[in-house]
Amino acid sequence: MKYVRVCWICLVLALSSTPLMALDLASLEAAQERAGIIDRVRNLLADDSAAVRLAVFEEVMKGEDPLLNSMAIETALSSDDVRLKTAGLRHLINSRDFIVVEVVEPNQANQAQAYTYSLWRELTLDELKINPANDQITGSFRAAAIRDSDFVGQLDRGGLRLELKAYRDSYGRYGYTCALALSELSGAELAGVLDCYIGAPHRGEDNANDNSASLPARVRLS
Repeated sequence: MKYVRVCWICLVLALSSTPLMALDLASLEAAQERAGIIDRVRNLLADDSAAVRLAVFEEVMKGEDPLLNSMAIETALSSDDVRLKTAGLRHLINSRDFIVVEVVEPNQANQAQAYTYSLWRELTLDELKINPANDQITGSFRAAAIRDSDFVGQLDRGGLRLELKAYRDSYGRYGYTCALALSELSGAELAGVLDCYIGAPHRGEDNANDNSASLPARVRLS
């Protein structure tokens, strides 16, 4: 009787574990298939043919797979292929309602840099639009001490360059005329520089005390 009871328990345990084993095998097979797709896409994005790289990138971005999309964007932005990098920037801009640009104050900032940082920190680009015919970018921007103003810019050779003007006086002259250039991928950030020409009255000795200032700038991609 004891032997029969033991066999019965073993049979129950064996039957109850079968679906779990099947589920585990199915999950492993799905994971292997998923890994194969990821590797395949990664290899195609690094193909020797520029046409293949661009076609695969465009095809991936038509889908809604967040992992593949993120991988494709980061690959494109870090690529030496200018067309692929420009395509990555185009999709990055089109996919966002706004972009926060982190303007960085250097550790040993001079007076012009410190003053410029106080005005231009918390820089946000909004209402972004790209003209598909010529890759011209338009939108508006605001910062810590700057209210909404319009800007124009351009996607150009794997980077973007925007002209930002602020503090217009009654004669139509601007207190600040800045060029924001972003093109270098550093980790999960797109890095560049905010390069500003400073006009009156901001160039005065109580303010910037100079007619120009440059500050590092970056955009987080994730």
